[in-house]
Amino acid sequence: MLYFFTWNSDYLIKEQIKAWKKKFIWKFWDFNLVEIKGLEEVDNNFLVENLTSRSFLSEKKLIIINLEQGKKSEKEEQKREFIISILDKVSEENIVLFYLTNPDKRSKTYKWFKEKCETKEYSIKENQEIKQIISSKYTDQISPHAIDTIIQYKSGNLSKIVSEIEKLLITINYIEPKHITENITAELEESIFQIIDDILNKNIISAIKKIDITLHDINVYAFYNNLLANLRTTTYILKYKHFDIEPRNIWIKLNLWNRSFLTTKTYKVFPKELENLYISLINLDKKMKTGNLIWSEDEVFQNEIEKCILKLH
Repeated sequence: MLYFFTWNSDYLIKEQIKAWKKKFIWKFWDFNLVEIKGLEEVDNNFLVENLTSRSFLSEKKLIIINLEQGKKSEKEEQKREFIISILDKVSEENIVLFYLTNPDKRSKTYKWFKEKCETKEYSIKENQEIKQIISSKYTDQISPHAIDTIIQYKSGNLSKIVSEIEKLLITINYIEPKHITENITAELEESIFQIIDDILNKNIISAIKKIDITLHDINVYAFYNNLLANLRTTTYILKYKHFDIEPRNIWIKLNLWNRSFLTTKTYKVFPKELENLYISLINLDKKMKTGNLIWSEDEVFQNEIEKCILKLH
């Protein structure tokens, strides 16, 4: 029996796997459970032995295999292809559960597992779904406003949100927003989001201050690339809205998932102004690569970025 757990929620997938493991161990004991968390860590003989052999003194064996691509190494891909080549020899008594988060739907291996296995998709598309999950899991332990705050701070990453809540609950009985802001560091994505929100509302001085703070902890080039990626999305959103495309159609076209709320926000910046800012930031990279703009220190690059943003003032 072959199963494939996939889609965009690492937390929901792993919670479901925990439930399967608990139920299986209760019925067939833990020595009939094999879990492979990294394909590079096992050799082909180990895979053959565990996938094709029957369980000892039990009617079932559960094999859980993590198909995560990691750095997408050639060795990992070869392992996945090897697994595919031997799955027709898997004992009927064995239950094999594969899982893969945020898959490349174009890949040959993904298409194979989706076709040949019983596939279960676990996805979260909007922050409201995350809020419902957290509210249900931590009833009477966290306020609604605190849930909104931690979702924002952790950029909607449910696994990180749960981890942070668990740590806070060690010393706090009921979590309020101040406990989030005083004890949890915002993700880079959230810092970028706050900066972009200031830019879009023409709070330029505030945006510059936030950039200075953010660049204490991150390389300016990583910041620059992240800033461009997010500005690109917002630029497209404003363009679509300019042509009166419905918000729902916009988030479908741009595959926004839990960032769908961006399609309903209003800003002070005009679409053409934002487009000009985006182009001027892109030109920084172009000038550097063509030798028309040269700097040797991060501070100089930061100044060039801030000059582009200040043009909106």
